[in-house]
Amino acid sequence: MKVLLVIGGDPKLDWFGMFQSEKLHSQEDIKVDFAMWDEIQLVSFSDSGVVLDIRPSDCPISDVQKQRRTVLPNFVLVRSACRGVHGQDWRNTLLGLMHGSVPSLNSLDSLYLCQEKPVVYGRLLQVQKRLGRDQFPLVEQTYYGSWRSMNFSPGFPLVMKVGTAHAGFGKMRVRDQGDFEDFKSVCALQEKYVVAEPFVDWDYDFRIQKIGSHYRSFRRYSTNWKGKGASQRDEDVPISEQHRQWIDEAAAALGMDICALDGVHRKSDGREFILELNDSAFGFVARHQQEDMEAVRDLVLLKMAQAYPLPQPAKPVAAAPEPDTAAASAAQSSEEPVAPNRRLAEEIRRLHLQLER
Repeated sequence: MKVLLVIGGDPKLDWFGMFQSEKLHSQEDIKVDFAMWDEIQLVSFSDSGVVLDIRPSDCPISDVQKQRRTVLPNFVLVRSACRGVHGQDWRNTLLGLMHGSVPSLNSLDSLYLCQEKPVVYGRLLQVQKRLGRDQFPLVEQTYYGSWRSMNFSPGFPLVMKVGTAHAGFGKMRVRDQGDFEDFKSVCALQEKYVVAEPFVDWDYDFRIQKIGSHYRSFRRYSTNWKGKGASQRDEDVPISEQHRQWIDEAAAALGMDICALDGVHRKSDGREFILELNDSAFGFVARHQQEDMEAVRDLVLLKMAQAYPLPQPAKPVAAAPEPDTAAASAAQSSEEPVAPNRRLAEEIRRLHLQLER
């Protein structure tokens, strides 16, 4: 039996039921557990692997989650970021899973790279340099190591972001130098890095979603410049070949199997700009939730099968051929006698002569 641990995401999603009738290689049972990052305590042993102590869930959907339990995961599906917007930080748990080499989706290496947004941006910038700006229109960005480096601005208006955050947190629109100085004075209260991007006046933003070979594309509308809030609405649109190329290139750059690429469509000229890449923690659109969960399930089963392949049957050792005794005898009889070493023969003859004398 293999143990699949799902970490984070919407606590109401029934991953237990999603894998209830599934078996690895159609023969080995899969036991599912579901927990949030803050419910997990981890120890990793070099000889016996990762051991988790998981406390009861605050909102259980299964009897399994109602009790404290010890879990030895064989595979992990990560559905939420291990850093929160209010200072939560569970990266040590992620590092423990890496220490124990637990297979996961996305890969633990990919998840680790995504803990800091400048790292993700740097990988996307490599894609742009290879393909060109027109083929991969990544938004321009300026990085400041801290507030002390904010001695100049790249122009206005700007969107400025503090550290790595999600859901619109830590983000501010800066219209002029006065706003820039005000924002700098606020950043001086902490030591995180800051990035600045040109503000794009957009009429809609877009999301391209990838789950293995399963794709979706959305347009999203909002009266909030961040694209958030109760006014946000979205619609399905056919995925274009260009958008498919963008997300495939981005996913390959970060080693992702599950991801979502976000961007905006500029009002003035219809140009599109890529803003960011989200890892496997992105949320499902409610109307597609069941289908997307099934796509994730199928991908998990594929990755588990690759991580734990069926043992190959041993190849039978071919028996050595029986010697042909008759042929060997005939060959031996037909062979000429091997002449003795000439020097040794001369020495023996000399000794015989000496004895006769």
